[in-house]
Amino acid sequence: MQAYRRFDTNHAFSHAVKLAKEYQKELVVYEGLRMDYPWNSKRIHQFILEGMMENQTRADEIGITYWPYVETLKNPAKGLLKEISENAALVVTDDFPCFIIPEQTAKLAKKVNCQVLAIDGNSLLPFSSFERPASAARILRLWIHKELNRNYPTPNTTLWKKEELKELKELKELKSKSKPNKQIGFPKNPMALLEEIPFQNDVSPVKGVKGGRKEALRLLNEFIKNKLDQYGTKRSEPNRPELTATSGLSPYLHFGWIGLEEIFYAVLQHVTKGKWNPERMSHEKPGDRENFYSPSLSANMFLDELITWRDIGYLFFWKDKPKHINLNHLPDWVKANFKKHTKDHREYVYTLEQFENAKTHDELWNAAQTELVKTGKMHNYMRMLWGKKVIEWTNSYEEAFTILEHLNNKYAYDGRNPNSYTGILWCFGLFDRPWFPERNVFGNVRFMSSDSTKKKFKMNSYLEYIGELSGKSNSLFP
Repeated sequence: MQAYRRFDTNHAFSHAVKLAKEYQKELVVYEGLRMDYPWNSKRIHQFILEGMMENQTRADEIGITYWPYVETLKNPAKGLLKEISENAALVVTDDFPCFIIPEQTAKLAKKVNCQVLAIDGNSLLPFSSFERPASAARILRLWIHKELNRNYPTPNTTLWKKEELKELKELKELKSKSKPNKQIGFPKNPMALLEEIPFQNDVSPVKGVKGGRKEALRLLNEFIKNKLDQYGTKRSEPNRPELTATSGLSPYLHFGWIGLEEIFYAVLQHVTKGKWNPERMSHEKPGDRENFYSPSLSANMFLDELITWRDIGYLFFWKDKPKHINLNHLPDWVKANFKKHTKDHREYVYTLEQFENAKTHDELWNAAQTELVKTGKMHNYMRMLWGKKVIEWTNSYEEAFTILEHLNNKYAYDGRNPNSYTGILWCFGLFDRPWFPERNVFGNVRFMSSDSTKKKFKMNSYLEYIGELSGKSNSLFP
């Protein structure tokens, strides 16, 4: 359990249960948390650890053998996974396309003496359904809609009950050869482990932000009840979180405490009063993002973001699973465009330290960066503006990418994700088209400005909220 950290509605876990019953083998679920991952911090570690503690409770409820492990200086991970896999007949894990997970899976497969199966539970459709990544959302949207019409998948909506897994408990009692290494398990106070880890980044947890499946389900229910109906018209408007028509589920999807399928069905059952089924999709209009899934515009727009725009990032990396992500992933027209404009004059140039501390001349950019640092998230529209301005205010495109990657992965709860990277690369022109007229620094890559943002949206409420986060009066943002 390394990408999708839950038992319920989990394709990898369900497949492992099926195989354990089929081959009459004991099932052990291992969930580890190493301390040396890139951009590690107390913020991210505590978030993950809270979810692991919930998983321990859930494992006890359904009678599953669960081995949690948290690496510290006193409890190093070297050799542990190989050791606990020595008696395994098979290892089942997640086929996740980004960050450290593909490399971890590949290394494990080389070290153990059994087969390692990586299960694609990333989305509604398996990514093997697509021959190649899509170059634009409109193209992938059409592919997805046509495939759903042609071959609607069997959803995994399993909420496990103890009696369904009773056979596995009996197998454990009869055939168990596995005993947890002394490194496995939680101490009486698992959160005390955070004080034993030399984090590379000094980023504190955000008060009131909690990891785990219970919080994910609470946010989903709150969104469906109070915000979904406004999503189609108000999702892009920067505002206080309680007034913003977004779900807040991105970090919980990233760590796998909730599944895309769960959200998909919950939304559609809500807007159809429990009557949705695949026949209600608009089979006549594949590619129509406003009408395809249901009669509700807001539901359709939300599901398009959830499926099309999420899948385009995951699919982009799923085939090759690159170890390093950079500007080489951009299309040829963008590379040629940047080559032409690489020596353009920059009116403002800032250092990483100035960016990190929100010390630019631009109040909207500073507000977005402050939100990221203080809350671990950023409004979606502001994130686009935030990325575009860093391109404009650095000496090179490569430096801009490095700064954006660092700030996002260091502070964001949903950083280190395929969509984090494609979101950054979108600012450089990925999945977009050439725009005219040609501009300084950007050339034909889409340009965004703070002035146009102020004209498009009423920003007072958002700026007052950021001022409150900073412990300052709203006069900070005139």
